[in-house]
Amino acid sequence: MSDGNKVKIRLESLQDGNVQEHLYNGEWFRKSKSLFIRYIEPADPANPQAGEVRTLLRYRPNELSIVRRGVIESEQLFTPGRRQRGFYYTPLMRFALETDTLKLDLVPGSAAAEAGVEDGLPTLLPFSLEWEYDMLVSDQMSGRFNIRLYLQEEQ
Repeated sequence: MSDGNKVKIRLESLQDGNVQEHLYNGEWFRKSKSLFIRYIEPADPANPQAGEVRTLLRYRPNELSIVRRGVIESEQLFTPGRRQRGFYYTPLMRFALETDTLKLDLVPGSAAAEAGVEDGLPTLLPFSLEWEYDMLVSDQMSGRFNIRLYLQEEQ
């Protein structure tokens, strides 16, 4: 597989009964026994002038890291059964956070994609990453999140 394969990304987030869905164009590639997904998102979807955020996900079996750079800067690490430290910075606020990951799964989206999994990483589209976690800020529960990031070929 070559670097920078173009994809359509659908990100579904469920928190406290509220569902949000976002669509992005991005790319994915495999490197050093890891899967990388990158895309650009608006800092504030309601205000295009607010700037943008470059997002990079790195997945390997039992670990997902998300690094965001731009108007919003954050780092989060998700490892099932472990509490991990991270941070979230905007021009108006800065805080440390922790994620307590309850679930992290790679789900092939077709029989062909399922057959194309090598070393726990997909070689074919479509597939999704699904994770569930509790977020804590200053040791206080901030919320439980269920995230699904679905990738398919860009048409």
